[in-house]
Amino acid sequence: MKRLTVTSLGQIREADITFGDLTIFVGEQASGKSILLQLLKLISDAGDITHTLKKHGFDWQKKTENFLSLYFGDGMETIWNKDETIVTFDKVDFTPRKALSRRKKDESLFSIPAHRVVTLKDGWPRAFTDYGTSDPYVVKEFSEQLRLLMETGLGSGKGAIFPQEGRMNKTIRDAIGKSIFGEAEMRLDRSGLRKRIVLDVAGTQLPFMVWSTGQREFAPLLLGLYWLMPSGKTDKKNKINWVVIEEPEMGLHPQAISALLLVFLELLRRGYKVIVSTHSAQILELIWAIQLIAKSKNAPARLRQLLDLKPNAFSYDLTNTVIHKKTFKTYYFSREDSVVNVKDISTLDAEDMDAAVSDWGGLTLFSTKAADVVTEAVWESDL
Repeated sequence: MKRLTVTSLGQIREADITFGDLTIFVGEQASGKSILLQLLKLISDAGDITHTLKKHGFDWQKKTENFLSLYFGDGMETIWNKDETIVTFDKVDFTPRKALSRRKKDESLFSIPAHRVVTLKDGWPRAFTDYGTSDPYVVKEFSEQLRLLMETGLGSGKGAIFPQEGRMNKTIRDAIGKSIFGEAEMRLDRSGLRKRIVLDVAGTQLPFMVWSTGQREFAPLLLGLYWLMPSGKTDKKNKINWVVIEEPEMGLHPQAISALLLVFLELLRRGYKVIVSTHSAQILELIWAIQLIAKSKNAPARLRQLLDLKPNAFSYDLTNTVIHKKTFKTYYFSREDSVVNVKDISTLDAEDMDAAVSDWGGLTLFSTKAADVVTEAVWESDL
């Protein structure tokens, strides 16, 4: 899937998106980013989705509006207007009715939703059927994948869940450990009648609900990354080509977000195409810097300098791959009154006459305004 066009889907009036290897979505809350990301999942994996819903006992009674409610969530059945909504991917028309007629095939897009913290209940992933009909499919599916991961792999060992040798490169493990977990380890507690994930701090085991907000938000994201980054020599999950991550920065300190930037680039190196929705200017700063650094004579070395990477085989491979082989796109979901238009702001040019581009979809608007006001204040004080 290279290009997606959308007309009149929910609050989105127009969108024309050509994907890069890393594609960033920015925009205010309720501007349609999650809807479009869920649409991508439906386009990619409709056959697998309908099969999974049926397997777990969900029934839309052959009514398209019921299916839309089951998939997007309660109250969302009206986002698709049969007379106005037009969706095409790579010039092929798509409709919910076509989705319902798809045969089952292997999943190709893995989605890590914004509401991922609800997937861990008392420190253990919830089952698909633990959710109601009103919950979006992507949340239920993500939770089920984590449950299977814990029951078949991570939940059977005696060592730490994080950090764990063989899971992620040591450079990334160290960055995550330092910025998010400190000296603590994620471990499996088997002492009670039910297994649970705990945080081990110098021998003291802390239950999930007393972790910091950032740690609770990051834990299911980490497990999702484990699922995507198999241990051993295999780079990526078989058949999965696309990864969607919604608001990965939630609850995290800027240093922790820097560790996430490494994770995004590692997913690219492994061969995934990645889509990230974010409210963090720091993520766009990485894309902006990469695009400018790529024009320099020693671009990979400059990228290693930016990311504080030591010169080793991993960092050389990562930065060379990103600089020479990967493309980047950024889109702004611009809301005016009750409708949203999606704009290509991929240049991230601070000198662009279009404020949507120069202010990076509003993410740098306040800092730009603050700089202007402070400059005026300093000028006045010198008079």
